[in-house]
Amino acid sequence: MPIRVDLLALEPNVPGRACLTVKKWTGAEEQLEFSIQRNQDSFYLQEGQVWSNNPFWFQVSRFDVAASGEALEAQVGPEVVDPLLEGGANSQFRIELREQGPGHTDVGVVRPGVGLLPSTAGGETRSTYGAAQLSTPKAPEPEIPELPELVLPDLEAPVEPEPVTPEPVYTPPPAPVKKSNKGLIGLIIAVLLLLAAAAGFWWMKRTPEPAAPAVAATPTASADAEACTLESMNSVPELTFVQTCIKAAPDSAKLLEIINQAKAGKHCGVAQRLYANRAQAGDALIANAYAHEYDPKYLKASDCFPTADNATAAYWYETILAQDPNNAEAKQRFEELQK
Repeated sequence: MPIRVDLLALEPNVPGRACLTVKKWTGAEEQLEFSIQRNQDSFYLQEGQVWSNNPFWFQVSRFDVAASGEALEAQVGPEVVDPLLEGGANSQFRIELREQGPGHTDVGVVRPGVGLLPSTAGGETRSTYGAAQLSTPKAPEPEIPELPELVLPDLEAPVEPEPVTPEPVYTPPPAPVKKSNKGLIGLIIAVLLLLAAAAGFWWMKRTPEPAAPAVAATPTASADAEACTLESMNSVPELTFVQTCIKAAPDSAKLLEIINQAKAGKHCGVAQRLYANRAQAGDALIANAYAHEYDPKYLKASDCFPTADNATAAYWYETILAQDPNNAEAKQRFEELQK
């Protein structure tokens, strides 16, 4: 029976690094090696992230047993992660795992998992390889850059000057004002005018001003509502569209409509990424539809999915069975595709 191989994001996620997980392997755990071959030209992944027609073997000194006890796992770096993430819309990858020297060997399909990031997403990332030798290090500890010591100059506290009390300035007494009846009358008139002005101001203030007409709020479309439209698909980069559409989290039926629009518009990378993301997240409806794209029994050839691929179809049926072991159709098709 073929091995089940997944390339999964680490926790916490590290750009350019992933966990290579192998299930159903019946050989040894030490001194293993693997090769990766892509389907469109049958080239093999080489050291240095290039492809050639000659098989190249990445060596792993030891696989660790997963916590579940049902799989083996080893960390891989940008030499494996980046080329698989850069694969085209129809790229499929065959992996062969074997013991170094004469020994057990098996094959399967490997696919990048949900959330994997290329090394360019996090700047320069160190490789986990020594030449073509893979290691299984612990999760990398973040490097904390050393900061230059901050030296403050010695400052003397400023001396506050003693307060100076100004000498009192002599002010001569005001000259006596001669009393006059005319001055008194003028003062009374001024006071009356001030009272009249104050009364007018008070009257104006108590009269309510007409309310400004309310401006009707113009509803704005949510960014999530626009994330998965055909217009957005045609106007933004593929990866940006996929990320924003996934964030909008449409239901399964709506997502299938979007995928069909992508296929009709020959946005094959969008269709592939949306299928894979939701299927790996456990959406059985999407995983089943994705399996049908490769299953010779259901295949409707298109620009995005031109030919059947038994191994890939079996991979997605197996993904369904991992969530729902009693799914009769997935179980039947998985068993028939293994023959």
